[in-house]
Amino acid sequence: MASIAYITDKKMIEYHRLNGNHSINFWKPSNTKKISDFHNGDLLFFLAKGTEKGKNKEKGLIGYGRLQKSYTLTFSQMWNRYDTKNGYPDKDSLEEAIRKVTKNHKLPDYLNCLILENLVFFQAPIYLSEIGVAISNKVESYIYLDKDDMFLTSKILKLANEIGSDMWSSLFHEQTHDFMIDAQINLVNNIHDKIACDMYSTHDVRMLYKYAIAIMKNHNQYQFVSNSKTEFIEYTKAGLILYLPCIVNTLEFTKKFQYMLGHYMFYSTYIEKSEFNATIQLCLLFNKKLSDEYREILCQLHINYEERLVDDD
Repeated sequence: MASIAYITDKKMIEYHRLNGNHSINFWKPSNTKKISDFHNGDLLFFLAKGTEKGKNKEKGLIGYGRLQKSYTLTFSQMWNRYDTKNGYPDKDSLEEAIRKVTKNHKLPDYLNCLILENLVFFQAPIYLSEIGVAISNKVESYIYLDKDDMFLTSKILKLANEIGSDMWSSLFHEQTHDFMIDAQINLVNNIHDKIACDMYSTHDVRMLYKYAIAIMKNHNQYQFVSNSKTEFIEYTKAGLILYLPCIVNTLEFTKKFQYMLGHYMFYSTYIEKSEFNATIQLCLLFNKKLSDEYREILCQLHINYEERLVDDD
């Protein structure tokens, strides 16, 4: 899944917001429920205590960050490395907060650290009931947002775009946050996870990765799709271009060509179901010139493609 909503202390998040923190350490005791499907580039939304409303006391989402990396540290290591980016002004306050959320009120030997970057806070809380989603009050830690609906995160970010980002935290950053770009990236990541299969050998993946890296080199407008070493995105003024690379000079090229046609069609179908059909483009990317026969097939199927050659070295 590409995003989760994690029940969070609003005071801690408020501390980050007031201090204009753009990246933070989102910590949790190592003996709490493990997040089994959460990867670099995925989104963590803050489902905040203290925002409850209605008879069901529904908690609201007040912002989110993108996972950069994760690892396990002792309490002292965590404080020495991240200091106030742990969400508290001093070491004693942080220790007290950790003790409160552990079952035995003792400081655990280790803590799981989720390093979040590109933090953004909403102008007002977003409640999932506004888009027809109910969350049980029995949730203790987190939920996967896109488990049953791959478009849910995109819907949340569309609401965030309408509400706007917090004006105070925006003062600390040079650029206005683009929620719709995050929504499009999230959708692409979700589609990738849904349709991924092991068509390519390890050798094929290495070749595709090398080809992709050669194209992406020295260009910050490119990034890999989450959980992929081959497919990548390019940022443009008009939206995103999703590139699906294919190595021409491999064994069984005809078989792999047919696979890429199907892969392209799957992506296209899901994108068309979303509201981003006009802003996400697909493109098959070949490292060599194709024969006229293959070009004709692509044209008849109205499939976008490029023959982009790179130096072998």
